[in-house]
Amino acid sequence: MHQRPSQDGAARDSMSGVPKPTTGAPVSWLATYPIALPRDYDMGIIRERVATRGTALDQRAGLRVKAYLISEAGVDGSSVNMYAPFYLWSDAAAMAEFHWQGGGFEGIVRDFGRPRVHTWLPVATASGALPHGQARHATTLSSPVGPDLLAGADELAALVRQLSLQPGVAWAAAGINPETWQSVLFALGDETMDARGDRWQVLHVSAPG
Repeated sequence: MHQRPSQDGAARDSMSGVPKPTTGAPVSWLATYPIALPRDYDMGIIRERVATRGTALDQRAGLRVKAYLISEAGVDGSSVNMYAPFYLWSDAAAMAEFHWQGGGFEGIVRDFGRPRVHTWLPVATASGALPHGQARHATTLSSPVGPDLLAGADELAALVRQLSLQPGVAWAAAGINPETWQSVLFALGDETMDARGDRWQVLHVSAPG
């Protein structure tokens, strides 16, 4: 039987390799809103946007992690340009404030239109040994959840734990959407990270904790 990491995260004990609890509120939502951009879009615009605005959520209450992700046509095997910030929220009220109470999402709507926000309830989250400021890559893997929900959740939790023990991983998380019964496995780290899924470049990470 797989052992689940605690939902409030686990960091590797460098002496034993065994996850240990980390501080911070438990994650309550995983979320992202992928924004597809034209193939000839100048991704320098997104890089400049993140460079000038990316620190705005560095101290945002109710947010554990925001990773500013992009895929770029012709890079890491990607055929599309896309901007897809990924969030680990610890407070539903803070998430609501961000989206429809003037907390920041209005800038996305103004500049790109209103994207669909994909959300998942957390199965497991864990922080790794890599400082989040050194993360340059991320992966997301979406999969259908089988008929046995307990077994599916246990498998996801085990994958999160395995990822978090890699030295090149800063964060790993998994969640399930109970409307679509699709899961997501998210990993944030450096170029040594061994994780399956869609690959993303990381422009900035906000980690208020």
